[in-house]
Amino acid sequence: MAPPEDCMVDYGKGKERKEPMYIADDAFYSASDFIVPSHYRPYIEKILLPHGLVVDRVEKLAMDIHQHYFQKELHLLCVLKGSRGFFTLLINFLNKMQKYNGAFSSAPPYMEHYIRLKSYRNDSSQGKLQIIGDDLSALKGKHVLIVEDIIDTGYTLTQFGSTIKEYCPKSLKVASLLEKRTTRSNGFKGDFVAFSVADHYIVGFCYDFNEMFRDFDHVSVLSEAARKEFSV
Repeated sequence: MAPPEDCMVDYGKGKERKEPMYIADDAFYSASDFIVPSHYRPYIEKILLPHGLVVDRVEKLAMDIHQHYFQKELHLLCVLKGSRGFFTLLINFLNKMQKYNGAFSSAPPYMEHYIRLKSYRNDSSQGKLQIIGDDLSALKGKHVLIVEDIIDTGYTLTQFGSTIKEYCPKSLKVASLLEKRTTRSNGFKGDFVAFSVADHYIVGFCYDFNEMFRDFDHVSVLSEAARKEFSV
């Protein structure tokens, strides 16, 4: 179902966004320089983003979001499960910025909503999108910010955005920790993106491979051995 003509919003174009921090294709840290849990040592060879760097960058992203939506009723839509780590960091920083901001605000920093999108098995998109979670009708006429872990091909967010637009939000944007540089992209761009990374398969910091590696602190590149070991 297409959204009504009077409910059209710009989405997936990244208009007026600040460009994400660019991480070069060959920019890695050796896993030997970090504490890696014993059950992951055979599978983690390269650290892409140390946890501390992620924390500092998300703080800056939260500031950008706080300034953009100040004095507006913001509805954050967290895409579970992969976005949990990013979302938790983000709202903690938003809370602090609201708490210590000297200017009077007529609105709380955000409202929370949670959704699950399923389109991946192993490392391949299955195409068909499953949506499970909160009642999306609550987003009608609201400023909505989808909080996603990674923008890969863009097809999942494109499909999901089409569904959200049926409920006529006042605005619809995307915040993502990572945005991949991949030839498989449909051109989708986030509005608040922390890092631009090469087309690696990412795990750690709540990114998983068939539910493994979510508990690892650092954003890392999955080894070929791990993909074979944990495929289903």
